[in-house]
Amino acid sequence: MRRDTSSYRSRLRRALFLLPVLGLTLAAAGCETLDAINPFNEREKPLPGARQPVFPEGVPGVDYNQAPPQPANSAYNPYQNEPPAAGAASATAPAR
Repeated sequence: MRRDTSSYRSRLRRALFLLPVLGLTLAAAGCETLDAINPFNEREKPLPGARQPVFPEGVPGVDYNQAPPQPANSAYNPYQNEPPAAGAASATAPAR
C-alpha cells in the first residue's frame, strides 16, 4: 500500500512542477514579440555602409518565365522492376 502512495506523490510533484512551466510557455507564446522581455535592453546596431542590391536586374542565368527543372529521378516508377537508364528522361508520364 505504501508503494501506491509514493507513486501518487511523485506524479503529483511532477504535475505541480510542470504546471508553472506550461503556464509560462503559453504566456510567452501569446506575446507578439519577445523584444520587451530583453533584460539587458540592448538593441542590435546595423552595420555601417550603404545598402545596394546585389543583383539589381535579377539573378544572372535564371529565367523566371520558365518552369523549374524536374529532379533527375522524376521519371523513376518504383512499381517497375528496373529503373530507367542513366541520363534518359522519359517524356511519357507513368501510368496510373
